Amino acid sequence: MDLIPVPRVSYGDFRPPRRGGEPRIVIDSPPGRVAPLLWDSAYLKAVIGEHDVPVRETHGPPSNIFQNLARGGFIPFTRYMDWVVETAETLRDIAEGHSTARDITRAIHELRLDHFYYMDAKLEQFPRALREGTPVPDWYRAAPVDINFWCGALGTSCGLHCDVTPNCNTQIIGRKEFVLFPPSQSQLVYRIPGHTHCRFDPNIPDFERFPLARRATGWHCTLRPGESLYIPVGWFHQVTVVSGWAVNVNFFWPRPFPQGLALPGLWRFLLRRGRARLRTALRPAPGGSTPAASR
Repeated sequence: MDLIPVPRVSYGDFRPPRRGGEPRIVIDSPPGRVAPLLWDSAYLKAVIGEHDVPVRETHGPPSNIFQNLARGGFIPFTRYMDWVVETAETLRDIAEGHSTARDITRAIHELRLDHFYYMDAKLEQFPRALREGTPVPDWYRAAPVDINFWCGALGTSCGLHCDVTPNCNTQIIGRKEFVLFPPSQSQLVYRIPGHTHCRFDPNIPDFERFPLARRATGWHCTLRPGESLYIPVGWFHQVTVVSGWAVNVNFFWPRPFPQGLALPGLWRFLLRRGRARLRTALRPAPGGSTPAASR
């Protein structure tokens, strides 16, 4: 498995290609967009306060969280933030002694943790002050269709997956390491049929179970505060916190034509999701009528 660095471009020179293109790290953001660089745990606790936030719980260490979820639930943000800072302090020796996601993941697995926590929530759920203080990249003419706020401690990893809309991750606090593979390598990274997630984990590569992954050629980068990573439709990526703790904001834009049509591997997933949305739209409303019939 070979990895090459993601190219870096300045903010003024970047334009997302209509047909998807390749990942890029965008640097040199305009001065008016660096306010989040002043964010820290005290600021977040002051702005978000006791607002309840969704927290995911994982079974065991925090690798590949979306395939190892426990129950989770909602707790006040200040309580979660206290846990993040305390956990970062507990894992300080690992953070200072290891620099790569692979080494950090191995070290945390050796601790044999019973559970771990991670927060990702829609930005619209947060107080107005935080929403207005979050800069939105103006790469697209259209506004983002979704904005997610992520906060997690060292070693937290989402697992290798792809998205069906173009998006970018803007790093606010700490550092995150990204490993990415193009859509053409879905078989090499063992994408689960009909899903966007993969069975192969680049942080814990098991080439005996997944021998084709040896032939995979991907990209990698470490995102730092103030930098943004553009990820085209269909690119597989795994994101891992490689600092004591980290915060980033994830923006998703409408999928421009013809992105997605050139990725047959995603057609089954898109069709299934479209059917699910149609069933939701046709679900009978209270009183026995469908939404359409009640209008």
